Amino acid sequence: MRKRIMRYVIVISLCLLLTGCWDRRELNQLAITSATALDWDGKEWTVSYQVVIPQSIANPNTGGSPGQQAPVMVFSTSGGTIRGAVQKSSREMPRSLFFAHNRVIVIGEQAAKQGISQLLDVYLRNSDSRETVSVLVTGGEGRKILEQIIPLEKVPGAAIKNMIRNEENNSSNYNQLMLYQMMMSMSSDSPFTLIPEIIISGKGENTSIAELKNTSFTNKLRLGRMSIFKKDKLIGWFTPDEEYGISWIRNSISRTTLYFGCKEDKKDYKAALRITHSKSKTKPLLSNDGHLIMRVDVQASGTLEENGCPNDPTQPADLQTLEQAASTEITKLITDAVHSAIQKNADVFLFADTIHKHHPKIWKQVKPIWDEQFANLQLEANVNVKISRIGMSGKSFLEITNESSE
Repeated sequence: MRKRIMRYVIVISLCLLLTGCWDRRELNQLAITSATALDWDGKEWTVSYQVVIPQSIANPNTGGSPGQQAPVMVFSTSGGTIRGAVQKSSREMPRSLFFAHNRVIVIGEQAAKQGISQLLDVYLRNSDSRETVSVLVTGGEGRKILEQIIPLEKVPGAAIKNMIRNEENNSSNYNQLMLYQMMMSMSSDSPFTLIPEIIISGKGENTSIAELKNTSFTNKLRLGRMSIFKKDKLIGWFTPDEEYGISWIRNSISRTTLYFGCKEDKKDYKAALRITHSKSKTKPLLSNDGHLIMRVDVQASGTLEENGCPNDPTQPADLQTLEQAASTEITKLITDAVHSAIQKNADVFLFADTIHKHHPKIWKQVKPIWDEQFANLQLEANVNVKISRIGMSGKSFLEITNESSE
């Protein structure tokens, strides 16, 4: 009898330790947020939400019919604090906001200049927010970006996420930046972070689902410049070409198509090389007179996808000429990017971290005056491009036609 009683006590005790579903939230009580935006009006934070409409997403006939409901709705709340603005959403929403599926956050220019440390603090403190959300900046209001209807995707937030991911994997001009990566970058020896800009190009805005009935659009969302953050504040912009050079230095080229001229001194871009492998290394050196030199070694290889030059890549001499022209083009991109960064006094290449890693004693000396040292930093670029394949043709088609007409 005693053993039986003890068994009952143990079973009851174990049942009390089980969590069960005491904190469950039903799906029909949640407003799933696919994207958010943060703006600053000079006094308060404005948080915008792109909320998915489940019945519209589930409808297989969703298209461009004016009578159908849009797949998402966008609304905003304001407050002195970010969580205070979020709290006010309950005044106008029949469901509680659910941020676990939030894909992107778009930061307006004024909010970026004000500083986004409060936003980062919110994501660190609250379990309902994920640090893997992608961060983008816009030159205007972040809410305007969330209001746009995007073809091919029902949920605009997912479309924006896929846009930057597709660019990173296939072009490498821009790289996706997640919130946790931004936090790590801001706390490093080089507290500079690069965040892609998303803009509305063209005229007007696509805010109505009726626009999906058209086969062309007067405007669309696309990636623009690259914003520069020093710690948590926006301080400037890089052009897409400058960002491309930065990507070569930071070893963030995955796959890309490099356009270059027929010779080193030619700027007529008639050849294209699909880069399939790339590796970049940075190493700090010390000259005899005590100046810091940053050496950048780039090794790249790929397939020749376009050739409008008179060079015949089946001939070793002509192939070497094309390889040298491609190497010169990358060297120019790298050099222009470094000069632009020095003018902006922004060590976006993580050179400070590299010096700290290789020469900790030297870094201890130059750390207090790193801004001055970075302005006088010398660059030594060593680029080697190898054309591993020339494609299914030898001479360019123009050369073939010219020879046949002779």
